[in-house]
This record gives sequence, C-alpha cells and structure tokens, in this order.
Amino acid sequence: MPSGHEPLRPKDDTVTLTAPAKLNLNLRITGRRDDGYHLLESAVVFTAFGDSLTICSRDAGGDDILAVTGPFSHAMPAASADNICLRAVRAFRQAGGAYGPLDIRLDKQIPAGAGLGGGSSDAATILRHLNRTSPAPVPGQQLADIALGLGADVPVCLAGGAQQMSGIGEILAAIDPAPGGHVVLAKPDIMLSTPEVFARLKPADTSHPDGAGTAGDARALTAIGNDLTLAAMRLAPAITTLLGAIDGCQGCLVSQMSGSGAACFGLFPDQGSARRAADNLQAAGYWAVATDF
Repeated sequence: MPSGHEPLRPKDDTVTLTAPAKLNLNLRITGRRDDGYHLLESAVVFTAFGDSLTICSRDAGGDDILAVTGPFSHAMPAASADNICLRAVRAFRQAGGAYGPLDIRLDKQIPAGAGLGGGSSDAATILRHLNRTSPAPVPGQQLADIALGLGADVPVCLAGGAQQMSGIGEILAAIDPAPGGHVVLAKPDIMLSTPEVFARLKPADTSHPDGAGTAGDARALTAIGNDLTLAAMRLAPAITTLLGAIDGCQGCLVSQMSGSGAACFGLFPDQGSARRAADNLQAAGYWAVATDF
C-alpha cells in the first residue's frame, strides 16, 4: 500500500534497481528434517521481468519510509507492518552494516502468492545494494545468513544467476552453463500459501527422475517436473486449467508450475511466439507476461 508520504525526491545517491522474478524450472522434494522443514532440489533462474525498487537516503535521524505502488501493491503489508523490505534493512543494520535512514519506493509488478519469489527478490535486491554501498559492509557469509533469516528463497535471490538449490534453500551451486530462453509467466486469479501447499503434499507426489537434467538446457531441466504441482492442484484446480491453456499456445515447448504456485510458465522458441502466447492468455483472463531469462 502507498504509505502516504510525499513523493520521493531524487538525491545524488538515488538508484533504481530491478528485483527479478524467480523461476523454478523444476522442484523435487528429497526429504524432511526433524523440525518439519522439507528438503528440496531445484534449478532456479531469474527473469528480465520483475519489481522496481527506487532507493535513496533520507535526512539523518529519521525513520525508513517505504511506499508500495503498482498493480499488486494491495497484496503487500503496509510499511508500518511486517514488510520484508524494511525487515531486510533492519537486519542489515543489526548485523553491523552501516546505513542511514532510507526512502524506498517499490513498484510491485510481481504477483503475490505466485511462487515467483517477489518479496524474497525485493529483500535480496535491497541487501545487495546496502552491502555494496555501505561504508561498513558485512562479510559475505553473514549476508547469506541474514538472507536465510528473512526467508528460504532469499539466499538464492541474493546469489542471482542460475543456481541449483538444495537443503531448505540455503545450499547453492551455480549452474554452468546457465540455461536461458523465452518464457511466458501466467497466473490465475488466486493466491496460494506455501505452507498450505506443503501441507497437502503426499508421499506419492514426489518423483525420482533418473537424471538431474542437462546444465544449460532449460527444456530438459523443466521436464524434470515440480513435485508440488499435485498438492497445489488440490488447493486450486485452476492451475490444471492454466497449464492446459499454456500447453495449447502455439509454439509452447514445455509448461510447468513455478515454486509452490499459483504461477505457471511455458518455454517458447522465440520472443514473438512468447508474446503472442501472453496476449492469448491475457485475453482468456489470466495475468500473463512474456520475458526472458
């Protein structure tokens, strides 16, 4: 929600950054810890599409201010509530990172409850910026610990690039060569809670493919599948319909659900076919965007 404060006044240190959408090309559940957290393996990439963050310093002695605009601003906690962007700033300072009060404008383009890591990417983008520009940055491992404390997806968003993620999300290995391609992101008009999706997971939902895909081959990595899809479909049958709609778009190479849903995606051979597919999905009533990764 907009905070109601005056429009951000650009200063010499004003920067505008993109917080890219996270895309799980695949996701396998590999076990469960004693504390109940599920262990997973997932190939993660980041798209050119994302939220926009404009950040500048405020006068010393004031509080941090966050204003949220954009089509999905209504789904974000108010600036005075438990917003992950402000929590990231506080956690950075508590870890010893030096930074004065900030004025942050978040243009929220990534839908919430979609499995696209919007909030996690916002927080990671802020952490990277603070650590890069602080007169007293924190060590890399400490920054990664801060990220994990904010959420399981924040470490991979902090690392960026193409990553093979395992554990509960904290174990990362760069995928080399990195996969790339043209993709359509789409979402039905529903939000899914990650804990609720995991609660619907059944042992029979988990898969054990023979291989881990081929690094650099986005289509092969996506074909591994997403073990959370059936659980998400139990909560939201509209995901089944959406995947069918994506598959029906001309040129679609493979479709998949991202993360814990409700967003799904399709890979396409070129930018033109991806844009036409996004237009068709929008005409059918879905939120959809064509982008690259």
